Amino acid sequence: MSLSDTESNNTTGSAKNHKSMKMPIKRRLILVAAVTALVLLPAIIMVLVTWVGTGTVQAAATWASIPAIVGIAAALSGGLRFAVIVSIVMAFLAPVMIVAGLSPVSGAALMAILCLTVGRLSRFGLQKSGLLVPVMLAWPLIDPPTWNGASTVDRLDNTFLLWMTFIFFVGGLVPALLVSLKLRKRKISTLATHTRREAVTYTVMITILVTVSTFYVLDNPKMIGGAFLIAVILVMAPIGTAQTLKPTVFRVLGTILGSIFVIALVSKVDSLSLVYIIGLLFLLIALYARLSGQAWVYFVFMVPATACLNATTLTQVGELGKQRVVDNVVGGILVIIATAIAIGYSHLAAKHGEAPESDHEIEVGLHANA
Repeated sequence: MSLSDTESNNTTGSAKNHKSMKMPIKRRLILVAAVTALVLLPAIIMVLVTWVGTGTVQAAATWASIPAIVGIAAALSGGLRFAVIVSIVMAFLAPVMIVAGLSPVSGAALMAILCLTVGRLSRFGLQKSGLLVPVMLAWPLIDPPTWNGASTVDRLDNTFLLWMTFIFFVGGLVPALLVSLKLRKRKISTLATHTRREAVTYTVMITILVTVSTFYVLDNPKMIGGAFLIAVILVMAPIGTAQTLKPTVFRVLGTILGSIFVIALVSKVDSLSLVYIIGLLFLLIALYARLSGQAWVYFVFMVPATACLNATTLTQVGELGKQRVVDNVVGGILVIIATAIAIGYSHLAAKHGEAPESDHEIEVGLHANA
């Protein structure tokens, strides 16, 4: 779900080389099918497991696809050991998030801790996969699924919490192991590390924005799609001084267009099963567009995909679409303001010189992760 950072000093020659090395259509289609299968597989497994274990088909079991995305990203960026650690952390944090959502203060504090962790990972170039942890855990924190057909969520139900722990563990671990097994002979690509000053600026930015936003969302229970706001901030927040504001603007515009698409869709469809099928189709289109380098198509179709796949009722599809428009616009504006402040601070600090990075922590960290 996170997009690659864009460099402002790319040359025309490098762009041509990028086009010449463009991924073949067949390979793109295979990758889209593989990613989709890896995301859906844990959900299918857990639907069957919870059905056998409880005697009822549990819709909450489909949430295994949420940590699956994190497991895949972690395996691709940091290898097997990093992916296993992330999967275990996600599993133990899932019930903590559900309980913490009872209070805006506890929920915001927990998200602040996760943002500080993501900021630390940015020193070693692991923030792109690391940020998916708070992004995905924002859903059980803000709007957890119901259990056993209940109309409301009992956040203190031990049985429910144990099952959600297991769902998140299997959801993250299965795709992480499969991806690591498939790529076991491939050398992990070199990660783009960041200086201490860049990491600190980035950490302060995401921690403040996410903590305040989480408190506001939890303090306003009607914002069932508040996790979108958290995701926007974490995905759009840049690190380093080579970033531009252009991607943020494109994402906001793409989100607005995609949300209009959702509202129009709801007026024509009267079956929730059909909504899920349409959502899956939109997800496939979004993934293919992402691999094809067509960012604007990705933005447009990812919005209705997430709105359709995260909804439990037809009316909720439209509501999630509307909320995502607001969340993306607000989140985009916050990130733009924070980025402008960060760039100003960077220029000011550069005038006074920058302390050398003499502690070698990046080299030690990368060596330990190898």
